[in-house]
Amino acid sequence: MATPTKTSAVPRPSLSPTRSAAGAALGQLMAGQGYVSCLLLGVTPEGVEIAANAAKAMGGSFDVIVASFIRLGSNLAPIGAMAESAPAEMDPDFLPGMNLIEKLESAIEESRARVRQDLVLYRTQRPIKKFENRQLVIVDGQVIYPWRVLAAAKAVEQLGGRRVAIATPVASESAADRLRARGYEFICPNIVTDATGHPQPYGDAVGGDTPERLKSIMIAHQAA
Repeated sequence: MATPTKTSAVPRPSLSPTRSAAGAALGQLMAGQGYVSCLLLGVTPEGVEIAANAAKAMGGSFDVIVASFIRLGSNLAPIGAMAESAPAEMDPDFLPGMNLIEKLESAIEESRARVRQDLVLYRTQRPIKKFENRQLVIVDGQVIYPWRVLAAAKAVEQLGGRRVAIATPVASESAADRLRARGYEFICPNIVTDATGHPQPYGDAVGGDTPERLKSIMIAHQAA
């Protein structure tokens, strides 16, 4: 009797060969849906390259908005996020017990410290570009959890933004449902049912966080 051979799982194909191509396609989609004269705000770090290329494709303006997830552990799903100087955006389903209060406060402060540091790295502490009553679009690279783009939207609204939409090339179905339930216009060509999102939406994914951050910082400085 033959011994069955093990078959390795076939990796899922990328949705786009590069981040720049995904950004251009997203920009063309938004332009086709009537989003014109927009200011696109790329969420650091993953949304920066996407937003820059989307803005180029649709003839819009581009800047960055600094945000960071709040996590109680590096391997755990985020429970919220911080953006700029706005208050934290928290998962309403997260109800910490008394034993987690101190750890939560520490996690929030760590996230706030990362935002302060990244404001220097990405915008050299310059003010965000003026909104001038334009349509504002928060752009991220992939929205698996909604808290970071929601935190960015909260920060934009605190700064006086009145017409705020959220866009991404790919999102989880649960995140898309949360964003729509909050009343935001949501532009996303690829919504996946997997709660963990797409494992590698872009073919040019770099190894590790640092190369991607360095590239997004360079792109961000070009927006100044």
